[in-house]
Amino acid sequence: MAAPSTQLQTRGEALQALIEQAAADAPGVLLAVHAPLHGLDWAGAAGMSSLEGRETLSVDAGFRIASMSKTFTGVLVAQLLERGSLTLADPISDYLPQDIAALVPVAEGHVVSHITIEHLLEHRAGFNDFALSQEWLMEIAADPGRARTPAEISRWACAHTSLVGAPGENYTYTDTGYVLLGILLESITATPYWQLCRERIFDPLDMGETWLEGYEEPRSALSHPYVVMEGNYIDALQIHGSVDWAAGGHVSTLEDITRFLRGLFNCRLFGSIDTLDRFLTGPEASANYYYAMGVGRKQIHGMHLWGHLGHWGSFMSYCPEQRLSLCGTLNYDQAAHNDFIAEVLKVVFPDNRQA
Repeated sequence: MAAPSTQLQTRGEALQALIEQAAADAPGVLLAVHAPLHGLDWAGAAGMSSLEGRETLSVDAGFRIASMSKTFTGVLVAQLLERGSLTLADPISDYLPQDIAALVPVAEGHVVSHITIEHLLEHRAGFNDFALSQEWLMEIAADPGRARTPAEISRWACAHTSLVGAPGENYTYTDTGYVLLGILLESITATPYWQLCRERIFDPLDMGETWLEGYEEPRSALSHPYVVMEGNYIDALQIHGSVDWAAGGHVSTLEDITRFLRGLFNCRLFGSIDTLDRFLTGPEASANYYYAMGVGRKQIHGMHLWGHLGHWGSFMSYCPEQRLSLCGTLNYDQAAHNDFIAEVLKVVFPDNRQA
């Protein structure tokens, strides 16, 4: 058997080889793996920060985490739940500004008060995903660099939403609900969403390089994500970072996301383990995939992974059994997140027969 130091070196080299291989298709790849039970704490980068400028990607570069922001939003709701400021069964109409609540679409035979906070959190309000609709892509393409306010985004989303069911009827992933949750959080706390994230999540966990685009000054260099169209890579930094807000508007780094995962599962963001348990409890969304309060659970190679994916190839996962956290990005919209995570797990646990 090889000495432990050799094993660690071999795993590190294997992880670096893996991300360099992924960078043959992805613009740039960032990956961090922290597994203290196995003596592994590794981070690496491969590829380019900018294809146009031919800038090499640095391991400490920031990246758009996209829908991983939903987990932050879910944490904020869980904190208010713990404080008794709301219940998950509360109608969203109790908290949304009246002009916004009046626009929220609802299936025939229902009214907006039938939609609860829990429905929004679990993607069961009956909305489609406006953010991936052709209409929204055309709206963004018409003026990609323009900042958009949460009220503007929510009004547009509600006006262009297609209904996919009654409240609570089925799971359909949608950014609409999380934009509404951000507005709801601001309404309850009388505090801007960016400030809630800063004061209640980022500062307590020392996440000093995480920031909400369009609302805070940059706290890190920002690598470029790309849209793939007809085989061409189009720089998505031309799209203003405000367009997804509480549903996916943050920039972060490998170090900060690692801190978030470990702080979250060590219950540093809640006063009680019961709140963490509730935060992680949600119904089956699809086969072997469960979605709770802005966080999903899936199984890869026999390991239960909690976390979230993001549109620009970003990902974060935590395996409680192994005390394993992993996060990173492939920085383009066609990334096969789960396949890449599976390959990472094969490197980290080479003796796992299920891998």
